[in-house]
Amino acid sequence: MKNLINVFKNKIPHVLIIFLLLIVQAYCDLALPSYTANIVDIGIQNADINYITDVGFLMMMMVAISVFATIAISYFSSRVSSGYAKDLRKVVYSKVLKFSNHELNKISRSSLITRSTNDINQLQNVLTMMLMMLFFAPILGVGSIIKAFEIGGNLSWIILVTFIVVLVLLILITIRVLPYFKITQEIIDKMNKTAREILIGIPVIKAFVRQDYEKKKFAIVNKEFLDVDLYVFRTVFLLMPTMTLFLNLMIVLILYFGAYDAIAGNILTGDIIAFIQYSTQVVFSFIMLGGIMIILPRFLVSARRVAEVLNMELSITDGEMTSITDNPIIEFKNVSYSYPGSERETLKDISFKLLPGKTTAIIGGTGSGKSTILNLIPRLQDATDGEILIDNENIKSFNLKTLRDKISFTPQEAILFHGTVKSNMHIGKRDASDEEIENALKLAQVDFVEDINDEVSQGGSNFSGGQKQRLSIARAIIGSHNFYLFDDCFSALDMNTEAIIKDNLVRVAENSSILFVSQRISTIKDADEIIVLDNGEIIDKGSHEDLINRCDVYSEIASSQMEDSLCLQ
Repeated sequence: MKNLINVFKNKIPHVLIIFLLLIVQAYCDLALPSYTANIVDIGIQNADINYITDVGFLMMMMVAISVFATIAISYFSSRVSSGYAKDLRKVVYSKVLKFSNHELNKISRSSLITRSTNDINQLQNVLTMMLMMLFFAPILGVGSIIKAFEIGGNLSWIILVTFIVVLVLLILITIRVLPYFKITQEIIDKMNKTAREILIGIPVIKAFVRQDYEKKKFAIVNKEFLDVDLYVFRTVFLLMPTMTLFLNLMIVLILYFGAYDAIAGNILTGDIIAFIQYSTQVVFSFIMLGGIMIILPRFLVSARRVAEVLNMELSITDGEMTSITDNPIIEFKNVSYSYPGSERETLKDISFKLLPGKTTAIIGGTGSGKSTILNLIPRLQDATDGEILIDNENIKSFNLKTLRDKISFTPQEAILFHGTVKSNMHIGKRDASDEEIENALKLAQVDFVEDINDEVSQGGSNFSGGQKQRLSIARAIIGSHNFYLFDDCFSALDMNTEAIIKDNLVRVAENSSILFVSQRISTIKDADEIIVLDNGEIIDKGSHEDLINRCDVYSEIASSQMEDSLCLQ
């Protein structure tokens, strides 16, 4: 919870203003019943119109001040709660951006979406109510009890009995609904996950005519949420009519026993009216506290879920070195890697170098660990054994931004962001000019874009697979980097287009290291060094000509793609 409180610290001045305004509002509300009693006992009793007018004017002034304070409290409470939610979302978002795959396996993406939206909204809504009621209710309640005891000590037992009954009711309702708040948030996670899976898999669902099945699957989760939510709110909504019942019973008891005291001369008529008003304020203060007690468990559940994200220990952290020499060399030195929870090593004893001005390629079967090697270089994951060195310094010693600024990484999946072609190119280089963008598009054979301000839909859905790959390649080559990593990102291109892009790339990055990962021989055959992976191990290295003759695995891959493997020599 410490991280949640730290985000709230800069809101404390506004909270102090709210607290002062609440004191003003409570003072005004506590003064009104006394004025009413004076009007009845003095003004009406003595038929003193001037006194009634003067006291009435004071009451109007108190009401006006109370209304002003209430409006100001609402304004500052909204500012504090919405500002806190905004700052908290920013902190959570920044933390999530630092997550590696290891952290994403602990907290699923669907749950992160829920925690960043629904849970923070819960915190915002509850915080608004707490700022408006949490301080006000005790001040009003305690003040009303003191005033009530001053006026009618003989009737005070009625307030005490009502207090005990209301407190027992609040405790019972809280105990009943408390476990269900956590269940509700978990079901929202589950519903979010199901909806996300369905939306992403729409093409597959339609292709296999699984719409009815997916509808039923979502309906089950939706019904589960409905049942839990209905139970919680039905239980909570019992509070208001029950409180109203006890309030009316309390008023009846005050009038009944107060009448005997008035006849005996122990209390004045105006004091009975004031006592009823103070007693009502006491009950309403308990109703406000009860409302907070009911929603407080949900607040705590959401707070714990958000705090879990903020307190998540990062497996990949910054190093201290903030500079890397020009034309650096990356060396894999006996590197092994195992995914969390896996008993089998994905990579085992990997050793090779990426040299300036040289092109390296990695090829191997599906699941051989090709993409994992690329993920280790920008530290999207960290090796579990061995070292990755940059100019003989461990890669973990470098600041992540410093390291990643030297690397251009094009993943397997061509990911484009909603916006324009220009805004997507600026991801590769923030200050890229229009001329640089157009040149990069030309080098990547992007001949289907008429203007760099053309719209890009979310996920690049308005482009084909090959077009998205070319746009992602253009984004990768627009900046100047020491290492260019391409993870099977030519798979949707025809061989002629691929050859042109590769030739352009070699010219652009002539002093940099280029690393291709692919299953296509045509993509890698011109590389200076080809690394053949099998079951996470390097089984051979060399040029295309050497490997085609001596490496059975490489030869099999080549022969499976070409009718005559000799034509590749």
